[in-house]
Amino acid sequence: MGARWRGLAWGAVLLLAGGLCGCSGGQPKPAAPAAAVSVSPLDRTVAFLPQYEHEPPENGGTFTMALPVDPVTLNPILASDRVSYMAYKWIFDPLIDMDADMKPVGVLAQSWENSPDNRTTTFHLRKGVLWQDGKPFTADDVLFSYRAAMDPAVDAVQLRPAFDQVAKVEKVDDYTVRVTWKEPYAPGLAAWVFYIIPEHVYGYAKGKGASFNQSPANQAPVGTGPFRLEEWKRGDRLVLTANDQYWRGRPHLDRLILKVIPKGQTQLAAYETGQLDMAGLSSEQWDQLRTDPAFAAGASIFEYYARQFFYLGWNMDGSNPFFADRRVRQAMTYALNRQGVVDSILGGHGAVAAGPFYPMSWSSDPRVKPYPYDPAKAAALLDEAGWKLPPGKTIREKDGKPFSFECLVPAEVDMFSRWLEVFQQDLKRVGVDMRIRKAEWSVFLDRTHRHQFQAYLSGWGLGDDPDPYPLLDSSQARILPSGMAVGQNDCSYVNPEVDRLIGEEERTFDLKARQTFFWQIQRLVAEDQPMTFLFWPTQMVAVKNRFQDVRVSRAGYGMFTWYPSLLDWWVPKELQKP
Repeated sequence: MGARWRGLAWGAVLLLAGGLCGCSGGQPKPAAPAAAVSVSPLDRTVAFLPQYEHEPPENGGTFTMALPVDPVTLNPILASDRVSYMAYKWIFDPLIDMDADMKPVGVLAQSWENSPDNRTTTFHLRKGVLWQDGKPFTADDVLFSYRAAMDPAVDAVQLRPAFDQVAKVEKVDDYTVRVTWKEPYAPGLAAWVFYIIPEHVYGYAKGKGASFNQSPANQAPVGTGPFRLEEWKRGDRLVLTANDQYWRGRPHLDRLILKVIPKGQTQLAAYETGQLDMAGLSSEQWDQLRTDPAFAAGASIFEYYARQFFYLGWNMDGSNPFFADRRVRQAMTYALNRQGVVDSILGGHGAVAAGPFYPMSWSSDPRVKPYPYDPAKAAALLDEAGWKLPPGKTIREKDGKPFSFECLVPAEVDMFSRWLEVFQQDLKRVGVDMRIRKAEWSVFLDRTHRHQFQAYLSGWGLGDDPDPYPLLDSSQARILPSGMAVGQNDCSYVNPEVDRLIGEEERTFDLKARQTFFWQIQRLVAEDQPMTFLFWPTQMVAVKNRFQDVRVSRAGYGMFTWYPSLLDWWVPKELQKP
């Protein structure tokens, strides 16, 4: 499952403001001179200084990373923004998590198994785990966390859809929890990347869920996680210290500082002056720094594909005369020079997308390739669809109506408008007029979720399971009495065979068989082109090289959104700062 960005959260801000918006202009760059960095950042998966690669880890040291703003809350049940996640994830533990290869691993759950009919999942919890106030963790905390998330009075609307297929959650004993599903549901396990909170700290009386939203513990958390909150100086920093009682053993680092770097200040400047130990790099910054021996000597540099893609969505609900015809949608994709945008605007830091499945994952069919840039093919398809170019005119027409449409874009993301300006010229070359309409973010979301658009540009962030139901199943295009769509199929895509295959993959627990369904879905979607899949961007990150065993996930989880990630980082004693 995944989600359209419903706010310019930390991940999108880092990517768009830090990673992309500093990129070069519309002209391709000359080839860069030879790099001072010896290992290609896109090839690097782990970083050690050579003299420490085979040494045992040592405890001590502080790692400082940036947040763009303060967290909204440190309660994982309430948090819906990326900034809050990047703070609370070190203080609390989930029941399970994903490792660097996108495989589930036990955290508070030591193990789990499904019943033969796949209608129940039984989690066996770790014994001896302590909350940071010394109280024991038990199944009661899991049930309380689930019930709080499902309480309509609790502000946890972002969590509840993940549990739609849960019929009930029961305590079997103090260290066993059984989940009963409404029907066998393969994506369901990913819902339990679910952070658990202590009932004895956050508990509330029945019918008093609103009080949970205002709990003092939301700002002074008690978790089971590897770090505990020591200090929160708003507008400046959060200081987390190692939890010596952590069930896995304390993290090697003594402290984790989350420093607020407000808009207008760059991470790179803070990194270079020693305020930060990590910084996101734009392509322009990388081009300037890649040949700098001093920079390379002190940094481990990584580049990785994010688990998010950009797309142009075409409204197929019949409200416009253009995009219900598959040939027209295919023509749109052939007409757009997506590789040119990757090369010129993204500085080469990205890849043209072939579909909605992460290209480095088991769910993506490697035989499905992106449509090439082919204006002649686009023109032929438009001719076939009846959109002809009248003599002496520059815009195609059909039944006397010109092919002129509006593309909606969020005004806050300047980079989107830059891409559209390039695409606008691409379409003009094949006789299509695209007008760019900027809208404030809330208006953009409202209009797209009401299907009040002809085309729009947005992004989609992938969840822990590749199930495409929210984006592609026709049921998710239905409009509610409120006027809003029930799901996020805002293009009104309808293909009964895709619906059937989604249903099959959701009921299939064998990975190879499920992969077959995903690959069939991808091939059908590639033919239908309900949206033009633009590109998968990469992110570039520099980390001070005094930190050892720094790893990046090639499954798209980057530096931190997998387990155990930071918990294995360490700093040699002689490199630790006082």
